[in-house]
Amino acid sequence: MSKTHTSHALRDRDGLAVIGRTLHDLRGIRFEEGEGGNQPPAAPPAAPPAPPAAPTPPPPAPPVAPPVPPAAPTPPPVHYKGDPDEYVRELREEAKNHRLAAEKAATDFAAAQAERDAAATARDNLARENKLLLVAPSLGANAAALLDSSSFTKTFATVDLTKDEDVKKAIEDALEKNSAFRSGPALPSSSGGGHQGGQPPATPTSLEAAVKKQLGG
Repeated sequence: MSKTHTSHALRDRDGLAVIGRTLHDLRGIRFEEGEGGNQPPAAPPAAPPAPPAAPTPPPPAPPVAPPVPPAAPTPPPVHYKGDPDEYVRELREEAKNHRLAAEKAATDFAAAQAERDAAATARDNLARENKLLLVAPSLGANAAALLDSSSFTKTFATVDLTKDEDVKKAIEDALEKNSAFRSGPALPSSSGGGHQGGQPPATPTSLEAAVKKQLGG
């Protein structure tokens, strides 16, 4: 007995059998579900396999602790043969002598610093006086009168003695501000009626007289 194999006819979307080529087939139209639209959709492609997980890195090694330095050896105890109180008194006296010597050294150093500063100031003042005595007469200025003026000496203390132009400018500025700094005979006042005699002016009128005055002559 033979088995008869039957084939199922194609059916359209409404479930009707399709005989021959359909109108869509003649027009070249294709459906994703098949000719009749009753075929199940194709299964989606299988997802790609997941990549293998990255290996877990090993945990970092703990830091190595620095070596501990050996402890300083304990000094041996001092063995003093005799009276302990006397030994303590000797130590205190020795410490006192060291302290007094340090204080004296600090005092001597401060005194030496003060003497050095005073000597430097005196040297600078003498250099400025000598410079003024040499330059002032050539500009018609009375060096002794300038040296007696506190305002001029204060200004002149800031002048660089190595720059002759600065020295001359300081003297000329003083002459412009006060004509009494000019050298020459003293003029009588307008109300005095002329010179009435008496002692000569104390301000020297020449370089030689100014030098003698500075030297106490």
